[in-house]
Amino acid sequence: MPTFLERASQAIRQAGGRMTEQRYILLDIIANADQQLDAERLLEIAKHRVSGINLTTIYRTLNVLEAAGLVQAHYHSPDHTRKFYELQRAEPTYHFTCRQCKQVIAFHSTLTETIRQQLAEQLGLSVRDVCICADGLCHACQLALAERETKP
Repeated sequence: MPTFLERASQAIRQAGGRMTEQRYILLDIIANADQQLDAERLLEIAKHRVSGINLTTIYRTLNVLEAAGLVQAHYHSPDHTRKFYELQRAEPTYHFTCRQCKQVIAFHSTLTETIRQQLAEQLGLSVRDVCICADGLCHACQLALAERETKP
């Protein structure tokens, strides 16, 4: 089976792009990331390894990788203000963001497959992606709030 780098390089070329040193660096960072990265964080890391890289190159590369199904984009807030990227996984990951402490908690759910099937059956749609992000208060913040409310 081809590596992520090989599949990503092929996807970029098929989209009409060139495999520049900057793109190799980006692909290496994405492939070896131990966390989800947004475009700005990816730029910050890449600037330490290659000069002249800019957000336009990063966004173009991420868009190609996302369209090819090689990376998965996530939002950590309902207003969808910032996309975070990670390698595509067999089981999709979703995120809960605490409104108080801003902690992001990853979770898995089969409910999206149910939604996808319902849309196909009821409306005849072919759904490529379902985006779910949840927010509220994490357990620790709920306890802290309850403690504050019970104090005189």
